[in-house]
Amino acid sequence: MDGLGEVDKALIVAFAVVIAIVLLSGLGIYASLRVSTHHDYGMTTVKTGDVTWVCLTDHGTTIGCDTVKEYQ
Repeated sequence: MDGLGEVDKALIVAFAVVIAIVLLSGLGIYASLRVSTHHDYGMTTVKTGDVTWVCLTDHGTTIGCDTVKEYQ
């Protein structure tokens, strides 16, 4: 007997591929859940005419804006 046969080697490779797919899928699901449940707040300023607005954002989506004078 000289080691594993072709069928055994194919089964091992197939099992390794399935394990890799499951791990990568799990990481993808974890990453998407983390992004959707953890906030990434930021602030941007927008100038329209003489009024400067401060806008609160979360993951690039604007939540709301107020004038800068309200916060001074």
